[in-house]
Amino acid sequence: MSYKNKKRNRVGSEVKYGPRPVGEILNDYLENSNEPLAVAYRNHLFPDTHLCVDVKVFSVKPGRIPIGTFFEGYFKRNGEDKFLIIEKASEKKVKMVQRNPVIFAGGCVNVHLLSDGSKRLEFNRPRFNSDFTFREFCVAAARELLTIARLLGEKDSQV
Repeated sequence: MSYKNKKRNRVGSEVKYGPRPVGEILNDYLENSNEPLAVAYRNHLFPDTHLCVDVKVFSVKPGRIPIGTFFEGYFKRNGEDKFLIIEKASEKKVKMVQRNPVIFAGGCVNVHLLSDGSKRLEFNRPRFNSDFTFREFCVAAARELLTIARLLGEKDSQV
């Protein structure tokens, strides 16, 4: 089937089938659908259209706000035809500390440092194939465990 035949069989406008922003699709659904969610949405929100108003937006990022962008903020009516929107600035992000950091990352074995100072071993999931068998994984893991014991082991241990 050629491209011309596919195009001829379409019903409606070509624009309808093109890519559209998600906000436009959602708006179309909420305004025109007879689904229970859309009907409930229309019955509980009351539109208040203001023509020729002056809107000032204070955003945390410079430049124009992209179409369909949602952000948390405060909406204030300053006068008959004046509105002010202030985007809520997010709180200072706290640097996340990894709960059990990896202190040795190997090909077969990882070592995690627990909050009480002890160490926990974790075997990586191997991908076995004809070049890397279960036996070869065990040998490689044993070599890594010996290396870990030398590097991280207690001073009085004998390995």
